[in-house]
Amino acid sequence: MTATVHNGSDAAAPRSVAGPLGRGKGSTRKKEGAWFPPPRRPLPKRRRFLDRHGWYEPRPDPVTSTTRQTEALHLAMTRRPSGTEGIVNGVDATNSSLVCVDQFTAYGTDVTNINVALLGSIGVAKTSNAKTIYAMRQMPLGRQVVSIDRKRQSGRGEYGVLADAVGAPSIRFTTGANVGPRLNLLDPQIALRGVHDDAEVRPAGQTELLYAVLTDTMGRALSEIERAATANALRLVTDDARRIGREPVIGNLAERMMNPQPGDFDYAGIWSKKAQWWGRDVALALRRLSRGELAGLVDAPTSADVREALTHPFVHFDVCDLPDSGPALRVVMTVINTWLANRLAARSSRYEQTELLIDEGWHVADGSTGALFRANMKLSRGLGLSTVSAFHHISDFARDSPARALMQESSIVYLYRQERADDAAACAEMFQLPAGTTETLMSLGVGQCLLKIGTKDPILMRHIRSPLERAITNSDAAIKGIEALQ
Repeated sequence: MTATVHNGSDAAAPRSVAGPLGRGKGSTRKKEGAWFPPPRRPLPKRRRFLDRHGWYEPRPDPVTSTTRQTEALHLAMTRRPSGTEGIVNGVDATNSSLVCVDQFTAYGTDVTNINVALLGSIGVAKTSNAKTIYAMRQMPLGRQVVSIDRKRQSGRGEYGVLADAVGAPSIRFTTGANVGPRLNLLDPQIALRGVHDDAEVRPAGQTELLYAVLTDTMGRALSEIERAATANALRLVTDDARRIGREPVIGNLAERMMNPQPGDFDYAGIWSKKAQWWGRDVALALRRLSRGELAGLVDAPTSADVREALTHPFVHFDVCDLPDSGPALRVVMTVINTWLANRLAARSSRYEQTELLIDEGWHVADGSTGALFRANMKLSRGLGLSTVSAFHHISDFARDSPARALMQESSIVYLYRQERADDAAACAEMFQLPAGTTETLMSLGVGQCLLKIGTKDPILMRHIRSPLERAITNSDAAIKGIEALQ
């Protein structure tokens, strides 16, 4: 652009004020073909009146923090503390990342056995954990879950709601009943000495199971002559029952020892005349069990409903009606465990994964039956049988108690709130938790726990449940007067 200056009649030469591109300093002409951003529109004004009445979206308030605290927000630096494989358990309370783990997936990399323990006070959601993580979320993976249900809820075992939800029958044991489910202590599926063809492991057999039951019933260890008499009578009764196509029962064993047949004591050689007295106390104890404390439980052939129940992904044994005093409860739980272990050993070539849930683990911890139960737990790798047991307080048991051994034989442990300092300290000592964990255990909320996986540091986890799982794990139905599932 040029400008001409006139001064009177004289005309001056034109003077250019254009720049090097042909545009002056104040020029508004754009170069053809060049791109320029569109003009910016003014930002909308946020009116206070509308803001007070919720017209606009919430305005985020900044949070004061430091780079040390916010480094967990950098996704490139954050990792899941439990890895990426396994069943979703919940979320890490420190960074909200998913916690994924289960005993079968973690075996060989993070844990050395597939047993699980849950510890915590009453009402801290231990059972919710077992029902969801170790029951409902296991079955879609083709794993069978067997529950020995001890706790009563609304007139039956509390796992009954779960059995109804998945369409599984409940096997309810009751003492003194002439009808109902029965699990034969001498079931042929429990091998005489625990030996099965092509089986990789040898679980406890009928002989060891019978010795353990008699030891707890009689309150003392069996002598050598009593063991010999018991083993001999068991062999004779089993052979007779096999010939006629029936199952032997403990009542038959007691009668054979009380009323022997010619030739029964030939095994004793020169002591054959004295041998007829060797099994007197054992025979009387077996008769008392079959007619009294174990009547209607393990003194008859295994009922068909028990065998049919094992074809379902969820097997529910309801033992809430059995008394805490006496051997009935512990014997039934141990018979179930031994029967299941033998059944799995017989089909070990199928490589099936099975879980045994025991919500009140202290019932199977003591006595000879408890020792037999723990011996079967040690065979978990060969059987594919994982035992998930729940306890309340470590300090309830002496340092040499079998219950403590049962806890220590678990590679995955969920530690829920402990209300007493000595209980929290006992947990920290047993599982070698870091310093300061005692206070953390005492301040955990409902559904929060410290998850210990093998030798890794514990994870502060918050258990998460779906709406269906919340309904199934509702244990307040009796208090609130409503059904758990509508």
